Amino acid sequence: MTIKTKLTALFGILLIAVSCTSADPDPGTSTTSDESSTTSSVATTTPTDTPGSTDTPGSAGNDRDLELVDCESPPDEVVIVCEAYDLINEQYVDEIPSEELAEGAKLGLAVLDGNSSEELLVCATPSDVFATTCDTAAQAADDSTEAAEAMVTGMAGYALDPNSGYLSEEALDLLQEEQQGEIEGIGALVSPEDETIPGENKQCGVVSETCRILIVSTITGAPAEGAGLMRDDVLIEVDGEPILGWTVDQVTSAVRGPSGSDVTLTLERAGGTIEITITRAAVLIPVVETETIGDVGYVKLSTFNGQASSQFEEAVIDRLSDGVDSLVIDLRNNPGGFLTTAIDVTSVFLDDGEVVITEGPGESSDYPVNGDAVVPEGMPVFIVVNKGSASASEVVAATLQERGRGVVVGENTFGKNTVQQRFDLSNGGALKLTIARWLTPGGHDFGGGGVTPDIVLDVADLTPQELVDAVTG
Repeated sequence: MTIKTKLTALFGILLIAVSCTSADPDPGTSTTSDESSTTSSVATTTPTDTPGSTDTPGSAGNDRDLELVDCESPPDEVVIVCEAYDLINEQYVDEIPSEELAEGAKLGLAVLDGNSSEELLVCATPSDVFATTCDTAAQAADDSTEAAEAMVTGMAGYALDPNSGYLSEEALDLLQEEQQGEIEGIGALVSPEDETIPGENKQCGVVSETCRILIVSTITGAPAEGAGLMRDDVLIEVDGEPILGWTVDQVTSAVRGPSGSDVTLTLERAGGTIEITITRAAVLIPVVETETIGDVGYVKLSTFNGQASSQFEEAVIDRLSDGVDSLVIDLRNNPGGFLTTAIDVTSVFLDDGEVVITEGPGESSDYPVNGDAVVPEGMPVFIVVNKGSASASEVVAATLQERGRGVVVGENTFGKNTVQQRFDLSNGGALKLTIARWLTPGGHDFGGGGVTPDIVLDVADLTPQELVDAVTG
């Protein structure tokens, strides 16, 4: 398979990405899997420390001519390499040595099918250490455009954290579909994890023998649920193609597709291997489900998209108008979304103080509540979470827990404490970069290990009635 044909969107099978983003191109107002992703900054290039164009016949160990160009005025087909390099150096949360970016680019090239052309290959060298990467490009890529896209994919996928990545133009189209609240696919939430990574944070970026894609949950009523996908199933093939070397975005693109079409997934389960063929369908991404159960108000929030704030607040007000004595807020399997939406949701319960602090390169930002709390101060609030509760969900749960405004119930959450922003590239694609990490106002960082519940409880597969009984009984 080639990078060209399999580049994709944010964890959107709904293979949905766990995300914490916000609406503006600033560290606290950044974008990934949300509608304001479309407002991100356009990348520009700047001069770097590389030599000028160099024609080097046969330098890649074959008869192919290779032209190295610096980033002063690179041709259109390779300019995205320079754009991505500059953006990573300017915007990424950590400083990444050029050597690591060049090695990442080389790894991105390594998954291509191999060169079947003898035409001149033009290769961008943002710094001089990319010269050997270009040698690899001449051997691996059919043309300059394919090489450039693979290099950007490799820099973002191998040299940066698992939440950063390159999105092709096709990937952005899928992302916009997801932002509108409906996708065509199977409706499953996944997590890429590598148990060999030391510490609690097991997230990884590219599928390997140890980096494996686990099913976390399925959307109620979606094809994945009907087909019997189960939590902790390991995805290993899509339509008979092994996914080793693929990014999660590539897996997403392969699994997503038109309603009525089939996709066959090969999964590892309980020590064996199974194949499941699923007919794709239009999957409505739920936002809020709510009901009054006895004297308890139940509100389930499934995502933190642009519509979630108003829908969530309206649901809470409706439950309060029923005269409930307590609230159960269900954030199970909520993968996150806008940071600004997390602030709005937290503000439903708090009328003062900070919600979150983001720390980026050389600066930190505080984000206060909106000051419009609607829940009475003394009313008991239970926040229900599980491993599928991530990012913006963790912001809400952790902050309400820290302030003593909510009791967190369930299991440890996903452990994503980063904020991403999407930067447009000149080829119509985009670079998604982690630009900040978030902390609670008290300085707690739940990256990796997640939010620890006040009450540990098995909340898997519980209906709203069963959940309310378990939490408040």
